[in-house]
Amino acid sequence: MREANLRLGAAVAEVEGLYAAVLRAGTSGRRRRLQAELSRAAGRLAELAAPPSDPRARTVVRRSRWGRRRALAERGAERIIARYGRGTP
Repeated sequence: MREANLRLGAAVAEVEGLYAAVLRAGTSGRRRRLQAELSRAAGRLAELAAPPSDPRARTVVRRSRWGRRRALAERGAERIIARYGRGTP
């Protein structure tokens, strides 16, 4: 579980960093490249945070900070998947 949390945290940090870079991008070409990379990073994050296909594998009790953060990421991934589908662009 700790390894999964570390991977999830790294993916969140990557998305946050790319988003900050997009906000500061000077040229439109650089902004487009960063937006494309941000889109790919968001897809990877959604894959990592997606709930397991087996409902029994999902942890019910999430009392730790990391557990709550993971649950929020899972819910966010469920919303992204529901709105845009499972495929990546």
